[in-house]
Parts: sequence; structure tokens; C-alpha cells
Amino acid sequence: MRKIVYFVTASLDGFIARPNGAIDWLIQAEGNEDFGFAQFLNSIDTVIQGRHTYEHVLSLRPYPYANQKNYVFSRKLFECQHAEIVRQPVSEFVGWLRSQPGQDIWLVGGGQLAAAFLEAGAIDELKVFVQPILLGEGIPLARHIGRDIRLTVKHSRDFSQGLVQIDFEVIK
Repeated sequence: MRKIVYFVTASLDGFIARPNGAIDWLIQAEGNEDFGFAQFLNSIDTVIQGRHTYEHVLSLRPYPYANQKNYVFSRKLFECQHAEIVRQPVSEFVGWLRSQPGQDIWLVGGGQLAAAFLEAGAIDELKVFVQPILLGEGIPLARHIGRDIRLTVKHSRDFSQGLVQIDFEVIK
């Protein structure tokens, strides 16, 4: 069955962006280091985003997920240039999506959408890259989860820039 993976970078205090959505604090790869991103991208064929994340990603040129099937959860958008809009509940959509043939699925973000997916039991793995910075405030990794989500560590790795990758499996 296709897995849904929340692949995300967060500050040590658990924020994925500043309160205004800025990600200027992210460590950029030095040299040829891609932190395993190319390998991860080859393992997925579908990208799921929230509206705010999608609007931010649109500013990147060229559109970085053009080779994947894209879905955007939004109540406000009426059309998307690179994606299909999803308005149905997470559990309904995920049931349908998992039944489609394909590779794994990347939940890009943001924190509100990640919380909805976690609450629905729809995320199988989290790949969290912890940046060595404390922001003090911002958009949390998963906003307002209504229950405990138990995880087990599958793998961890540290990088020379101070970044630490922790891969978790969601215990279901």
C-alpha cells in the first residue's frame, strides 16, 4: 500500500515557518549535499499541500513538483495551475488516493494540514529535519492535534551543517 510521508524541516522548538510564513532561517545545503532529498523525491509520485504552502511553492521557479501528481487542500481556491483542488474530508480522500496505483505520497505541509492528516490516522511516516535554531514562535510542525500520536524512531542521522534527520513511523 502507498505510504503517506510528512517530509518536513523544523526548528528545534518545532516550527516549520515564522508566523508570517517566512522560511529564511533554513540552512541551505553546502556543496553537493542534498540531505537525501533526491532519493526521497524518486520514491514519491504524488504531492499533497495546503493552500498556504501551495501559494508559497508557486513563487519558486520552475514549479518544483511538476513531475508529480499534485493535490491542494483548500476551501478558498477555485483553480490551481499545477494541482487538483481537494475539498473532501481527509479520510475520504486518503482512502481513494491509497487505492490508486503508484509510489508513496508526500505531504508537504503545512502544519494545519499535517495535523488533520495525523488526527485522521493518514500519515505513515514523518521525516523531520531539525535545524539548529530556536525561533520562539511560528507555524508549528502540526497545529492543534486532538489526540496523542505515538511514534517510533526508525532512523536518525546528523549532517555537518548541524542539521539532524529523524525518521519516525506512526504507531497505528
